Amino acid sequence: MALLERHDGAGLRAHLHQAQARLGLAAWVQGVLAPLTQAVGSGWAQGQLSVHQEHLYSEVVQDVLRQAIRALPVPGPTARPRVLLTTLPGESHGLGLLMAEALLALEGAACISLGVQTPVDALVQAAHIHRADIVALSATACQPERNFGQALQTLRSQLPGSVALWLGGSATMTRRTWPAGCWPVSALADIGPRVQAWRLGAGLG
Repeated sequence: MALLERHDGAGLRAHLHQAQARLGLAAWVQGVLAPLTQAVGSGWAQGQLSVHQEHLYSEVVQDVLRQAIRALPVPGPTARPRVLLTTLPGESHGLGLLMAEALLALEGAACISLGVQTPVDALVQAAHIHRADIVALSATACQPERNFGQALQTLRSQLPGSVALWLGGSATMTRRTWPAGCWPVSALADIGPRVQAWRLGAGLG
């Protein structure tokens, strides 16, 4: 946070790289990036950080995360589960999605990221084209509740029953009910066990 307050993007990048090398990818994502991202969001909301500082943080973290993901072994053509990652329209925050992708890739999942704000009809089409086993969505508490709920119901009704729908992000902490067939993943630490459970259920364990 001190590096960010000093507008030291290069220093922040070096610090994050060093922490990842020291801790390993999973522990770094869960123990450093997740709480740091929450602290940056709180700092921005409380006026302690400016918009350009928050944007600098996002750009540095995205770059470091993508480098970490590229360094992992590339899943083979038969790797499963095949996971399609995105957010629904109205949700522009993508850091949580990228953290989830890193942990999924670490589990050997084949990840296809569509970035943020994918319309429901395009997401359904992409799930078919990419033969997705799982559609993973990230949503923060900023996502409009009513619109999010309606979009989830529409998406679930249009996806085949064989395609799991996983939901992560801070919205899983505030929302109490979910459409049938939607499964919240409330913590990054739950991703590994959830992937292993999926494989066992699919007869791949």
